[in-house]
Amino acid sequence: MRAGAARVSLEPPLGLPMVGFVRQWQTADGYGWPLEATALVLEAGETRVALVGVDTVGIQSPEADELRTRVGSAIGAPAANVFLNWSHTHLAPPGSRFFVDELAQIADDGLRARAEAYAEVMHEKVVSVARLAAEAREPARAVWGLGALDEAVNRRERTADGRVILGWHPDGLVDQSVPVLQLRRPDESAICTLVGYGCHTVSAGPDVTVYSSDYAGPLRAAVRDWTGGECVFFQGAAGNVLPRVCFTESEEEPERIGRALALEALHAVSRRSAWPHRFVRSPGGSVTPFSLYRRENVEVGDQTLAVAEERVVFPLLPLPSAGEIAEQRAEFERLEREAEAAGEGPGRLRTLAYNSRWARRTEAQIAAGTAPTEVEASLSAIRIGEGAIVAAPGEIFSEIGLAVKERSPAEVTLYAGYTNGILSYFPTAAEYPFGGYEPGYGNRSFGLPAQVTPEAERILVETGARLAAALFPEREPPQLDGWLATGTPPAPPPADRPERQPDPA
Repeated sequence: MRAGAARVSLEPPLGLPMVGFVRQWQTADGYGWPLEATALVLEAGETRVALVGVDTVGIQSPEADELRTRVGSAIGAPAANVFLNWSHTHLAPPGSRFFVDELAQIADDGLRARAEAYAEVMHEKVVSVARLAAEAREPARAVWGLGALDEAVNRRERTADGRVILGWHPDGLVDQSVPVLQLRRPDESAICTLVGYGCHTVSAGPDVTVYSSDYAGPLRAAVRDWTGGECVFFQGAAGNVLPRVCFTESEEEPERIGRALALEALHAVSRRSAWPHRFVRSPGGSVTPFSLYRRENVEVGDQTLAVAEERVVFPLLPLPSAGEIAEQRAEFERLEREAEAAGEGPGRLRTLAYNSRWARRTEAQIAAGTAPTEVEASLSAIRIGEGAIVAAPGEIFSEIGLAVKERSPAEVTLYAGYTNGILSYFPTAAEYPFGGYEPGYGNRSFGLPAQVTPEAERILVETGARLAAALFPEREPPQLDGWLATGTPPAPPPADRPERQPDPA
């Protein structure tokens, strides 16, 4: 195997808006933890792949597909061999046409033009960093490790009156694991360390007005300092996961989490050797004879490098009728007018405008007959030696990532959401009756007229497990049990659990 790594700065000009916190109305007035694109390119035999981490909230299809094709062309690989993972930082400018178009509803033409220019340059830099990594290829071997960091919490807090809000749900499942892939030279020095963790990059909140990669930045900086190699961060299944301490007013908390994550990641691989070796004895002497033992690498073949990809279709929940969406749009606009008349602040007005913009867009689509009833996406997996990465283009709930990992035949499996696109939130089927943001109206953040159906959980788990199994033909395929084996999703929660509609504001 050969490996190369690189990084480039995405440093935007000051004064651009940031995407992720709806109520954040201030444009950026400074620089915090650097926004970057980082890349790891691997090659074994005729197979070449790129693993690229990008500090942006997300890039949707078709732009994500176009970018994969461009990166593949730059490194001499098919688009299917390109994995683009968004760190999902909420303190970066828009990186795709959809989020720029959203900005256009609340900003002047000059600001939109500057945001478009940044997005174009950012895409160019994503291609460039992959090319630089490919040019830096050298002999390498992969070693996997698996750590754990108790810094994340299931965020779907249950209130006394039956609502679901963003907060702490201590009884909810959350994946605290830290899967790590490190590429090393024959002398065991690190070329690159790829770290996965499934937790929203929002330890800094909307009151922070500097560009920031949140905890991903200090993670990368610490790994570079301590190993001398490059570092790539891959966001995991973080759709329903927050840092325990989130939305803070400074970058102190991101630094604390990032350094803790770096320590755990390096601890996970510190005792493992990438290169098979033996110890060779030689004599020595001084006043008394002694023996010297030195490590000597043994000959090894190439490590397995393989990719699998499958296109899948996610049905959407029933669309509102023309009358229903018109009624919703009118109600959202009424709330906006009342807030303006009451002199509400810009943060509150932006929050209300978020709903109105979605309703107007959806109403126009329904009237024109262009509103989608399903969405299509690629699910991907890559085998690197004894480990694997399984990827999906959305805000995947932690339980779904865990279900795939449990069924994977790999020694270590990194489940990467936010990869090669960002369709919507993907909740578990059991969470739909509880309502709340993600299953109730999280689709609005991505321009969909309705949320994906509860069947999406089965599609993600079944397909992800199948892709991982296909990459390890020498091993027993995973035994799918229960609803995965039958295709019948779990029953909804009992009727005594109230289903609550979200507050439209």
